Amino acid sequence: MPLLSRRFTTVDEAFAFLESFTNLERGTGHSVRSYRLDRMHALLELFGNPERAFRTIHLAGSKGKGSTAIYLASALAAAGKTTGLYTSPHVSTYRERITLAGSFFPDELYVETINGIARRIASLGRDVLPGRGEPTTFELLTLLGFLVFREWGCSWAVIETGIGGRLDATNVIRPEMCLLTPVELEHTDLLGTTIQAIAGEKAGIIKEGVPVFCGYQRPEAKAVFAATAALRHAPIRFLDEEVESISTALSFEATEMQVRWRDARSEAFHLAMPGDVQAENAALAVLALRALPSTPTAAAQSEAVGDESIRSGLAVARLPGRMEVLPASGGYVVLDGAHTPVSAARLLASYRKLFPQPSILIFGSVLGKDPEGMAAALAPAFRSIRISTPGTFKKSDPEGVLAAFIRHNPATALIRDPRAALAEATRLAHEGASAPPGSAESPPLPILVTGSFYMVAEIRRLLLQPD
Repeated sequence: MPLLSRRFTTVDEAFAFLESFTNLERGTGHSVRSYRLDRMHALLELFGNPERAFRTIHLAGSKGKGSTAIYLASALAAAGKTTGLYTSPHVSTYRERITLAGSFFPDELYVETINGIARRIASLGRDVLPGRGEPTTFELLTLLGFLVFREWGCSWAVIETGIGGRLDATNVIRPEMCLLTPVELEHTDLLGTTIQAIAGEKAGIIKEGVPVFCGYQRPEAKAVFAATAALRHAPIRFLDEEVESISTALSFEATEMQVRWRDARSEAFHLAMPGDVQAENAALAVLALRALPSTPTAAAQSEAVGDESIRSGLAVARLPGRMEVLPASGGYVVLDGAHTPVSAARLLASYRKLFPQPSILIFGSVLGKDPEGMAAALAPAFRSIRISTPGTFKKSDPEGVLAAFIRHNPATALIRDPRAALAEATRLAHEGASAPPGSAESPPLPILVTGSFYMVAEIRRLLLQPD
């Protein structure tokens, strides 16, 4: 167990202490047995069970969890409820994971809470926690989130799972409701190799009698969720059974969405994040939010979130790295953490609505993903592609990714260093600009950065904090 040698005074060194523990997010050499809820329950008990100090909403799924979570938290905050938000992964700083409906808490609160955690666990013997092992980084981050929310006096918290659901460290709460966003093949080494198996792990967050709301799902996932909900006497509603259609109009900074519900009602919403998939995430959040007064432990009408709060909350909710459009070198760079073939295809469809012209792609994915599938979805659409290294947090195989993309687009090259990859992509973007005779100089070609949140983080840092 890492030793506490001194009191932390900055956010960076405090979070570095938490990261010095076993970090399962790095995905190196761990199995399902590494994930255990008894250790998390014991850890929470040591700190007075902070997770019981506020009402919660719990989310699991493969895609859209973070965006759906910020929509929920933002609407709750707009309704006057002090609302914590716990999401992962982060793009630029660990503080992104533990926020007040998207806004950072004071640095002092993170630092002092981590100091308290460090003091308490420094005195633990090896037999205190189940499994005779130290807590993991994610368990400590989850504990930190619960402690910060309790200290700040949050009345609500929206909690996103990390990996899976059944054995995820967040699956220690008794939520008011559960949300299940779309399921795809992911983390197959831990969650299973079929949609049914992965859905079964995600369904582990469904609690006895607690309402469940599901986004668009493949039939095999939908069947698993329906069966699990029935087994646990949990009322369940599916977005595809509630919505007739969703239409969108995208701009660089927003999505205008029109939802036609199956009861013939039609509603318009303004979203602060662009993307067709954001409209689906928002529709799921709206469906759940409108059901809050009828949930078992929040029956009082005072817990309702009105339509005005829902609309104003959706209109301001933002997260970094979700089709985020940044100006750069006279043109635009779009950042999105899509990391599965389906999400890559959905991203490309929305991206082309904003940028139908030729484009440059910077791509980097970590081990355990499907670069061949993402290459098939993305590569043919771009004039030039540069494969790069998505940081060092997780292992990656840039050469393998390169081989997959070259098969679909020979205008692909590997530039390992993200800074050099961005410089090369920017050069290509300027060279690709063309203007008809007599017209003003045309802007450079747009650049899309995707493949993982880790790739997005590398390029976003370079754009926002250039040396």
